[in-house]
Amino acid sequence: MSLEGLAQSGWAEREALEAARGLLFDWDGCVAVNNRILPSAARLIARHLERVAVITNNSTHLREDFVRILERNGLEIPEERIFTAGIEALHRVRDSGCTRVLMLSSTAMRRHALDLGIPLVREEPDLVLLMRDPRFTYAKLERAANALRDGARLVVANADRAHPGVGGRLVPETGALLAALLSCAGEYAPAPEMIGKPGPILFDRACKHLGIGPAEAVMIGDNPETDGEGALQFGIRPILIGGNSRLRMDDLLEPLAAE
Repeated sequence: MSLEGLAQSGWAEREALEAARGLLFDWDGCVAVNNRILPSAARLIARHLERVAVITNNSTHLREDFVRILERNGLEIPEERIFTAGIEALHRVRDSGCTRVLMLSSTAMRRHALDLGIPLVREEPDLVLLMRDPRFTYAKLERAANALRDGARLVVANADRAHPGVGGRLVPETGALLAALLSCAGEYAPAPEMIGKPGPILFDRACKHLGIGPAEAVMIGDNPETDGEGALQFGIRPILIGGNSRLRMDDLLEPLAAE
């Protein structure tokens, strides 16, 4: 089955949504823009609250940050139903056995890494962990590229090049930093281990927590490369909204009886 093959009426997407035992929502550009929840997304989540999990390639914030944002909008989703590429990447690195980790990330994620016992260093790492780093600099790029040249492994939270910002502006993402790092390291760059969508980890975590199989879930997102293809590869039906999709979140709120 291809994304093109799923080009059906809005009624068909709403029917799939109503039948699903689990609704997986992307965050940036789907549920929220600049961490401000979109009214139509809030209404849809509230309608199906007990079946909802958030799976996001966000690698800047902690899960409790999302809980607080949702609560301010009257939506109580427990932290255990929020799955982020950043947190999964930290758990992967913590369990990897590496003893010297060079981490490029937000301050909040660095602090959480230390809380998890991850040994962070600036020089001579055996692993480079790349996340979205709002304070990315030439000096950080130089350290990371040389670490890869010297044999360090590379773990990347997500490969998104950008996510939607306010007014449709592009917000540079981890994938843009990865492109710079791989270009600089050249032939010395190892194959990166990717954690977030379109890989299976977040989809698998969410489905297992909800106690459902992939065929019992739908993935509501805005990015065909991550939300769309990732869901299809895992056996989940994607419902793409915004961007180049003909569907908007408001379309999913219409009653089935309307058609």
